[in-house]
This record gives sequence, C-alpha cells and structure tokens, in this order.
Amino acid sequence: MDDPLDVSADAMLADPVDGEVATAVAAHMQALWRYRRRIRRSRLGRRRYIGSVPGRRPNKHRDFRSGLRAILRDYFGLDGSPPVYDEADFERLFRVPRSVFLRIYHAVKGRPFFAQRINATGRPQAHPLQKVVAAFRVIAYGETCGINNVSSITSVLRPTVAKQ
Repeated sequence: MDDPLDVSADAMLADPVDGEVATAVAAHMQALWRYRRRIRRSRLGRRRYIGSVPGRRPNKHRDFRSGLRAILRDYFGLDGSPPVYDEADFERLFRVPRSVFLRIYHAVKGRPFFAQRINATGRPQAHPLQKVVAAFRVIAYGETCGINNVSSITSVLRPTVAKQ
C-alpha cells in the first residue's frame, strides 16, 4: 500500500520550490566559505596574542587580603575585638542597619558576579564582602566614578566597582 503522504526524496528534489531552496542554501554556504577563507588570509599577517611576555609591564600587586581584614576589623570586629564603627556609624556609612547588610550579603555572595575568582596570575580576586561593601558605598553616596574613596576603603579595582 502506498501512503499518499509518503513523499520520496526524489519527489522532494523534483519540486521546483524545494529546488530553489536548495539552490539558495548552496549559494549561502558558498558565500560563507568564501568569507571564511578571506578572514583566514587577513589573520595571517597579524600577530596573535601570546600572553605574558618578558619585558612587558608587570602586574600591579593588589593586596585584597589586607583590604578584607580592614573591612572585617572596621565594620564587624576582628579576633574578638569590637568593631571600629558602632551600629550608628555603620548605618550612617551604608544607609542600612548591619543586620540588613548581612542579610543582603548572604543572599548575593553565591551569585556569579560576587563570587571570588582566581585571576590570570593565579591570585584570588576581591572577596564577595569587598564587592558588597563597594556596591553599598556606591549606592549610599550615589556616585559611580568617585572611586578614589571607595577603592581606598575596600581595595577593589575601579572596573569592579564601575560594573555595579
């Protein structure tokens, strides 16, 4: 029994509409191959990025660990000592109570932007607490580029603060 809905491949290719589609697809593929060859030829003369090379400017040493210790010491107390800034100072600096700040910190510390990563030199980047402090300071003072004050307190790079 022949099924009337069963169309063979020969019959499909014989259909003029499908033939036009096949021709258009073939022309498009040919154009993509020409474009790819042209791009490859244009890359031959260019020098590729080769990473760290002797003689280039060395990476700046950013001591994120001391910045984290300063935040912990100043705002939360470190090694059993009381924090430098009491609850009223904390609320004045960040515009939220410490309990709200901690709740927000615990909610966002696992998110991809706030996670601590290892940079290309193998050293850890800023701690999530440093990033949250920088974000709160930017929000509290309404400035995105007054970074000198924020980065000096939190030891976070300018691009990190500007992304927030």
